[in-house]
Amino acid sequence: MCFKSNSLLLNLNLKKHMRLKRVLEHSIYLAIIFILVPVFIYFELCIVLPAVVKEWSIPYFIHYCCAAFLILNIVGNMIFGMFTDTSVKGRMSEKVMSNTQNWDFCAECDFLRPPRAWHCDTCNICILKRDHHCTFFACCIGYYNYRYFIMFTLDIFVAMLYAFYYNVQFLAQFISWNHGLVIIKFLFPLASFVIDFGPESVYVFLVLINFLVALFTGFLFFYHINNVLNGKITPENKNSLKSVYDKGWTCNLIEVLGARWHLTWISPFIYSPLPGNGFEWDINDKTQ
Repeated sequence: MCFKSNSLLLNLNLKKHMRLKRVLEHSIYLAIIFILVPVFIYFELCIVLPAVVKEWSIPYFIHYCCAAFLILNIVGNMIFGMFTDTSVKGRMSEKVMSNTQNWDFCAECDFLRPPRAWHCDTCNICILKRDHHCTFFACCIGYYNYRYFIMFTLDIFVAMLYAFYYNVQFLAQFISWNHGLVIIKFLFPLASFVIDFGPESVYVFLVLINFLVALFTGFLFFYHINNVLNGKITPENKNSLKSVYDKGWTCNLIEVLGARWHLTWISPFIYSPLPGNGFEWDINDKTQ
């Protein structure tokens, strides 16, 4: 009796922890959409751009169009990625259940799941071709929303590099050596708020965030696009051998980005149907 009581208490605590984690992730998601993105848009378009390009000139409008394109793609891919359901639940049919060879049983969901599907403790559901749980999307990245995650990281990486080029020019116009204080501002940006708080410290801090986000998203994009080209997902990447699901880089791209893979970078609204259903996988393993 005591054992059952402790087990029930543990399950309740675990569920409470997962709920809190989900609330935190959604808070981060909303903060990115409603705070971080608007702050960077204002900084880049209202402070940096007028300082490095003549206002209302042709280059000025071109930069505005480029910025609008990147912002719409970043926010669009983020929203599509979050609201695209990629779970196993509700997708079972007689057709996919007709061949359950190599399927395994999920004790949490209490049903058979197909190859490459994994259970997510945070989402509390099995995800088709689950790659990882994404805090920024507040959901898992799987078969049906991997496209949006790839393009999200690419768009942010391009936007951060684009912005960083002009941010350096912007900082060079007013930043001063000031007996080495500028070095402290770059190395310890938060501390500089206390030592010498002002617009310069804020600008340095934003440019540093810009640089760090570029590094982080650049790493994410190249890591995941390498997996895609090799027909792998993150859990399978631990195996250094060639993936048994590798069909060649073109077919691998189509498997993730869809039939119109070469157009998906333009907009998340472009329809690009995937070739499969996330349940059935052809194995190119000569040993099997």
